[in-house]
This record gives sequence, structure tokens and C-alpha cells, in this order.
Amino acid sequence: MQRYTIVHSLCHNQWGGLERRVFNEARWMAARGHRLCIVAPEGSPIFCEAQEEGWDVVAMEFSRASLLPDLFRFRRLLRAMRPDILNTHGNIDTKAGLCAAMGLHIPCIILSRHITAPVPNSFYNRLLYNTLCHKILTTSESARQQIIQTLSISSDKIFAVPSGIIPPATLVSQQTAHLKMTRQLQRPQHTRFIGFVGRVTRDKGVDYIVEAFANIHDRFPHYELVLAGHCDYHNQLTEFIQERSLTGRVHLTGYQEDIWTLYRAFSCTILASVENEGVPQSLIESMYAQCPAVGTNVGGIPEILKDGELGWLVRPRSSADIAAALTNIIEQPAAAMQKVAKASAHVKNHHTIDQMGNRLLHIYKN
Repeated sequence: MQRYTIVHSLCHNQWGGLERRVFNEARWMAARGHRLCIVAPEGSPIFCEAQEEGWDVVAMEFSRASLLPDLFRFRRLLRAMRPDILNTHGNIDTKAGLCAAMGLHIPCIILSRHITAPVPNSFYNRLLYNTLCHKILTTSESARQQIIQTLSISSDKIFAVPSGIIPPATLVSQQTAHLKMTRQLQRPQHTRFIGFVGRVTRDKGVDYIVEAFANIHDRFPHYELVLAGHCDYHNQLTEFIQERSLTGRVHLTGYQEDIWTLYRAFSCTILASVENEGVPQSLIESMYAQCPAVGTNVGGIPEILKDGELGWLVRPRSSADIAAALTNIIEQPAAAMQKVAKASAHVKNHHTIDQMGNRLLHIYKN
């Protein structure tokens, strides 16, 4: 098997789905003998994680003010490293990376688009997508089709490659996971949990999730809501929860390392993104863990939920729809478990890291 030198660039300072995907992909490639280099802001989560792995790591600021110096530094790096693959992932690093690679005869230059926000038909975007890269990767078919239609991209240049999860060696039992959560949150053992896992932000529809829970919490007094992830509006969200008399019934846990125990402890998970969502890893992980999944009808979410066949699809910005889906799951557990079994089997067959990695190697090769 050919061994590649692969350079990934990222301009973000957060640890979200994009960064997790790139890190997991890079680790999978490194385990198969490929050489990895991560170009990212110094001190960013993926920069630090890549250092821990022992990969090549190069610090670049990737800000608007540093764009020109970064471009020249990036070009020197590419000349010295002579990679087989250059894959850019963010807005600013794509500008720097694709321009830096001009004329260097890198065999495969990839522009990755991780969100489903429409790409405008501008001279700048036509230059990036049509001229300066060889291939384009999206995480969803909906994003792929939008780019093809808007920028007149050839369909054989652009590929939809959803994120692949890293399955755990074993799944903790639901009973054990539930007991751990009741102890962590100091709740009675009869408590049941509805969960959200990810960045706790308004664009993920967290306010609508809390509102939906407020609509059903009297009907299901033993249920509580857990929001697991870094919250970027903690004070405002806490006030929002207090205004709905949900203090003590809604828990903000912060970032949690052991996501599989979360999914196994939850009676269901919700992702209520209001717009611009790819194929989210949190829903794929939830489905793998045999946890009922509720998602909004935006971006790539309908693709992973198969338009409601493998989960519960609701309208964006509709707390009423979310409340109805939660009620359905709680009150009809047998029907919910049938859907969950199909969802788990689908993820195992189509959305693991091995399947994603092998697809990428095929794209690299061809």
C-alpha cells in the first residue's frame, strides 16, 4: 500500500465536530503508516492533540490580519515537506493553503466543506472550488448538490463523505450507565434522562430543546434534561432555564470525555440545529449506541435519519415538534426500540471510521 504524506490545515480554536472528524481521520491514517502534519493555531485543541500523537505540527495564526504572512509560511512548509495530499478545512486556512500550493505540483489538493451553508456564486469561490483544488469533500449529499449546481462543479470532482465514528470496544450496559449518571448528578435512581451532546450553542437549537422539555416536564415528572458540552452562553441559558422553572431538572455538565456512557444513560438524544448542519457525529454515535435520536430537518440530518425511518425528524425552531417526538418515544417504547435497532445496524454498516478511511484512500488514489 502506498504511504502518503498528508497535510491538514484548520483555522479554528474550538473542539467541535469538524476538529473531531479531522483528528479521528488523521489518527486512522497514521495507524496505517501515513505521515501526518497538522497546521493550526498554536494552543488550539487539535494542535495540542496532534502534538500528543507525535505528528508533525506547525503553528499558524490563521487570522485575517495574518493571512499574507501565513500564506508565505505555508508555501515554505509545502515546498519543504512536498506532501502527497493537502486538505484544507476552514475558511481562512483554505485561502492561505490553496494559494500557497499554487505551482508546487502537489498531487492531490482537497478543499473540505463541513457545513451546509450555501456557497455563493462569486469569483472568489469559483477560483477556490473550480481552479485551485483538485477535489472537494462535503459531509452531506445536500451540500454536495448545492455546490455542483451553484458553481457548475463537475460531479466527479466532488464527493460526499460523512463522518465515521470510532466504535468503542464494548458498549457499557444501559443499567450501569444510568447508575453512573444518577450518581454524578446526585439524582434518585428512578430518574430518566433526555440528552444533548455537543457544543451548547443557540445554533444547535438548545433553547428550543429546553422549551420543548418545559412543555412536557409536568407530564413526565421523572425525566430530566442533560446538556453535555461546552456552553458559550452559560449565563443567558441559566436564566432561560430559571424563567421556565426548570432549575434542578436541567443539568449543564460541561464537556464530557466519556460520550458512550452518556448515550447509554439517555432515554433519547436531541440535535435541534436551526440551520447549516452537516451529518453530525453526535447523532451517528447516538444511533450506534442504540439511543433514540431526534433531529431537525436541516442540512445532512435527514440523510442520516433517512427522512425519519431511523429516527425522529422535526421542523427546525419548533419546540412543539420536539416535545411531540419526545412524547412519542417515552410513551411508545416498543415502537421506538424497533426504529433504534434499524438505526444501529445502519451505522455499523455505513458510518464507521474504517468505512470513511477506506473511502478517502480510494479518493486519494484516484
